[in-house]
Amino acid sequence: MDKNFLKDKTASLVSLCKKEIANGGRIVVTGHDMPDHDSIISAVMLRELLSRLGVEATVKFGTRPDGVTMRGVTELDILDGVSFDGFDERDRLILVDHHACFYENKVIGCVDHHTTPPEPHFDFDLIVKASSCGRVIYDMAVSVGISDDYLERLGVQSVYLDTQSCRSPKFEQSDLPWLSDGIARLGIDEKKLVKMGFCLCDPKEELEILADYGFKRYRFDGKVGASTCIQIDVDREDEWQEVISSIIELLVRKMKEENIFLWAFVVNKPEIMRSDIYFIRPDSSVELVKLDRLASRSRDVIPVISDAQPFL
Repeated sequence: MDKNFLKDKTASLVSLCKKEIANGGRIVVTGHDMPDHDSIISAVMLRELLSRLGVEATVKFGTRPDGVTMRGVTELDILDGVSFDGFDERDRLILVDHHACFYENKVIGCVDHHTTPPEPHFDFDLIVKASSCGRVIYDMAVSVGISDDYLERLGVQSVYLDTQSCRSPKFEQSDLPWLSDGIARLGIDEKKLVKMGFCLCDPKEELEILADYGFKRYRFDGKVGASTCIQIDVDREDEWQEVISSIIELLVRKMKEENIFLWAFVVNKPEIMRSDIYFIRPDSSVELVKLDRLASRSRDVIPVISDAQPFL
């Protein structure tokens, strides 16, 4: 990423934040609904970066993460000062890891690594294709002369945890030298990080919880689609089949209740780099797409939902 471009963007974000604070607002960094690892990590990173640049900010989320994510971020010990209890009237939101907000609070900007529609219309936006949002924020910090072990460690962790340990199609191969150097220099246990990056789910967990993993909502021209995603252990694939059938039945009920016309239920198998996508309609019809690679929601899910016709 162009260092001067990021330096200018970072300066403009700081200026905007200070203006909002002067007008009585409070700066809040937040991720998407049911935040994943990258959403939480990048929110913490941006709070830290803003703090070092003279802007007081807090990290809040409107919903809680799923169990796998909560286990991971707890292990990373980054939840100090992070709230999952929603927002206050004076909060001025900066979105990370997404750029389409369903909350009523005023959104002043976004930092994201998803280049998919819709286009943002905030006072500040920075959307750069990258392995993770944490990677973008680390590069922002470097562009203004802030480069330390804490932010770099979080950046490395965000990439592994958002790309199924560098196996996802969205992983940028150009990040490999930076990751290798950081892991070696910072003494990161890569084997442990790889295992965390797989984010494997437990088939014995409650169906309602499994069905909501990685929940994301997409709105296109008044129609609403959704996706969820689980990671399964291929050694337990037979055990998962009955569970997946039950999850699909549950999702059909949720679609009718929430007026969602198409739901993509993604089943990733990170150890063998394969994915199955179940495209579900409210009439219980299911189209199964099998991929010989790991699915990318920006590549394999969002375009399908955007182009599909609503169920009538």
